[in-house]
Amino acid sequence: MAKEKIERKIAVIFKTDVVGYSKHMEADESETIHNLRECEAILTSLFEKHEGRLFNTGGDSFLAEFPSAVSAVQCAVEFQTLIKKRNTSDDTSVKLQFRIGINSGDVIKEKENLLGDGVNIAARLETLAQTGGITISKTVYDFVKGKTKFEFNDLGVQKVKLNEFHAFDLLVDGSERRKLNTTNKRKISVLAITSLIFAAIVGYFALTLNSPQIVIGEAGNRTSLLIYPFDTQSRDNKVVTLATGITEQVSITLRRYKELYIFDKSSAEHFLKKKIRKSDLKDNYGVDYILESFVQAAEGKFRINLTLINLKKDTVVWSNKFDFEDADIFEIQDKISDAVTSAVIPGVLALNVADEKNEFTPKVYLNRLESRVAFETHTPEGMKKVKRILEINRSLEPDNAYLDLDEAWLLMGELWFGVSTEFEKNVAKAYELTQRVLEVNPNYPYALSLATMIERNYIGELETACDRLEKISSVSNDPSILSSAANLARQCGNYEKSILLFKSVLNKAPHFSLWFKKDLAWTYLMNQFEMEQKEFSDARLYILEQLKNNYDEPGINELWHIMLAYIASIEGDQETALENVKTQSDMTNPIEVTWIKNYPNILNENKAFKDHFFSQLNGLGISL
Repeated sequence: MAKEKIERKIAVIFKTDVVGYSKHMEADESETIHNLRECEAILTSLFEKHEGRLFNTGGDSFLAEFPSAVSAVQCAVEFQTLIKKRNTSDDTSVKLQFRIGINSGDVIKEKENLLGDGVNIAARLETLAQTGGITISKTVYDFVKGKTKFEFNDLGVQKVKLNEFHAFDLLVDGSERRKLNTTNKRKISVLAITSLIFAAIVGYFALTLNSPQIVIGEAGNRTSLLIYPFDTQSRDNKVVTLATGITEQVSITLRRYKELYIFDKSSAEHFLKKKIRKSDLKDNYGVDYILESFVQAAEGKFRINLTLINLKKDTVVWSNKFDFEDADIFEIQDKISDAVTSAVIPGVLALNVADEKNEFTPKVYLNRLESRVAFETHTPEGMKKVKRILEINRSLEPDNAYLDLDEAWLLMGELWFGVSTEFEKNVAKAYELTQRVLEVNPNYPYALSLATMIERNYIGELETACDRLEKISSVSNDPSILSSAANLARQCGNYEKSILLFKSVLNKAPHFSLWFKKDLAWTYLMNQFEMEQKEFSDARLYILEQLKNNYDEPGINELWHIMLAYIASIEGDQETALENVKTQSDMTNPIEVTWIKNYPNILNENKAFKDHFFSQLNGLGISL
């Protein structure tokens, strides 16, 4: 069969997205959407004014092509100026900010979409841009430098992933005159990662025409989910509308969770069209889970079948059948979206709130899952959302004793994540609420987890907590419960059991919270220290593997380097030790020794290890 002709052209690509979009959504979804629509209206009007064509969107991101570099740059400057003006108004409820990247290069035209490196580099430039700023390629700079009065700052040659390009900042009002390393070590936000993933997906289509083995995109440390369009063989407009609406609603709902990477609609359609096998989706395209569906309709009756599949384990995580009769389309969409969310949060994200759903009404159960996801953000905004959800659940089920546990976790979360400073009050109240739940159900895992955490870390009852170790290790398979048991085992001096429990968590939920991944690293170090080993191979291999992931949490990559420096120092490899110290000090967020010194509880569990750790750092020139 003859290959289809590939249509290429030179285009100026304009890429922009919202800075901190997920945090805005967590704080107030409705207002964020309303404000995004207003900003989008500003942007599209400017596209029309400057003859730009919007060819792809991704919720909070926009890709457009322009006939000239000057037009694209003028459009970008006007847009950032209008957004800054909009954000100064008291009437603006959510002050959204944008980054913009502009490139000119060779692209592939695929129907109305544009693909290829010309698009990829525009996305890379956008991630390099300052908040409220504009970053352009040298190609664009060469086109506009003599035709505009704008001032530019040369950033030099940048290399991001496989793309290498020369970048310039356009110095709009508020932009800093900065200097970047030739290899970008800037800590990229979740939204910036999303942009890179999107660009990689787009680039894939250009390459896949000749090579079907190219991996599509990178989900980073997130679990990837492919949502196939809800299938229907009916030509009835109402059925088709229903199927399309459900697909969109489910996609929009799940995209709120930054822990998930959702493949875009065009990717899903491409996989279907090419009849890509599930084994290839897993091996060649990085798909972890698939959500499949089928919609049937006859005489006003609807049946919707849903299946959630774990491709790595080749197992069905969840399946369900929904029947509706003469129901409102929007009602169906909402019910299906809630059902999928209730399946995905525990089944894919491995975040749960109860072993049995019948402890709660369906609405409260779903709310508690949403609360759990918000809690895992480990931010003040997340705790505020947890509090709002708890208030709603209290109003729905005022006599449900298990909601006392939600309040207890909230009180501790407010301490941990900077919302409250009332330490003694919060700890005492949280422990009281936890004990109240354990009186109702002595084996309730989420209450046992928090109770032992408070006992071992805050009220000096480590012996009491250690007495519960076997129970909490076996009462639940929830990764959060197992990680709590792993921490307890370490504090009780059982390092080998702690490591086994942590490994179990990694196996069940490799994307799970960074908190326990850091805890496992400390456990490895303590175990090998206690065994008086002079080479720390297990700890080093684990930490090197974590370093490859390039997490975006401030300070985490620097912490891995500090740990590696400690290990190298123990093993007598001063050159490697000093190189790791130098590496972390050169980074954007070099970790402060005070942060390590005050690392919650862990270093205080083993004073001999703590003293040894700090003495090695002192020997490497890190003063305490």
